[in-house]
Amino acid sequence: MIKLFASDLDGTLLARSHQFDELIKVTVEKIVRENAVFTISTGRDCSMTELNGLENKIYRICMNGALVMSPDGETLKLDLIDKDILKIILEEFDDLDLEFITPYKTYTKQSREEFFEKMEKMPHPDGDDVEVVKFFMENISKRLVFDQSKEEILSKDVCKINSHLQPGKSYNRLYKFLEKYSSSIVNAPCDKNLIEITKQGVNKGNAVHWLGQYLHIGDDEIAVYGDGGNDLQMLSMFEHSYAPCTALEEAKYAANNQLGPYYEYSVARNMLETLAKQK
Repeated sequence: MIKLFASDLDGTLLARSHQFDELIKVTVEKIVRENAVFTISTGRDCSMTELNGLENKIYRICMNGALVMSPDGETLKLDLIDKDILKIILEEFDDLDLEFITPYKTYTKQSREEFFEKMEKMPHPDGDDVEVVKFFMENISKRLVFDQSKEEILSKDVCKINSHLQPGKSYNRLYKFLEKYSSSIVNAPCDKNLIEITKQGVNKGNAVHWLGQYLHIGDDEIAVYGDGGNDLQMLSMFEHSYAPCTALEEAKYAANNQLGPYYEYSVARNMLETLAKQK
């Protein structure tokens, strides 16, 4: 019997709007009514997880597993990047546009003008994805704190470091640094266009396992869903693992089961089918 459902958001649970729409909200509410537990498992920080009224009903695993929160907003687990490592990154990679992420705010040395100028140069989507980008940009502008000094960033509780890879720019130095300090930090990006650095040992799979132990739920009673590079550990750790057919090839390989396209609500439908079979 599945007692804990853990799902990635973008490209997995959420449809093209990348938001908790009515069908997904109804699905999660049904899971809770059936006395099961639901948690999101996302690379987003807390400020980017608008839950459409579900805030006090579900758990939250954010920043690729660096933060685990209870339905009432209590921080159950928080893994920070070591201050010594953070200091080295700030000093050695001053030329890279890095974003230093805490549970509710993201700090960067970039100015607002520099940031949005860089975003304008990124490839622009067509069709429905235009609204998606607009949604993310509006949220980013609310959570980003610009023009931060190294000292100001170093004083924060940084859980994750992000960078959008810019075409034509070399990141070899950073990759070599990550290899050198692999005992302290790890890079697990959702796709090849990002860098997502957390403390070594932090990943969605370990966070879901930790939450299961906290709730006295065994790994064989957990179902996990994901589609990206930051979902690989989670998908490979659990027997009941699912990836949409639209997922990265690596994610589909790591999962034990494959579903339909994410935009057809295949994850939500699978959750409802699982609940129905358990009655």
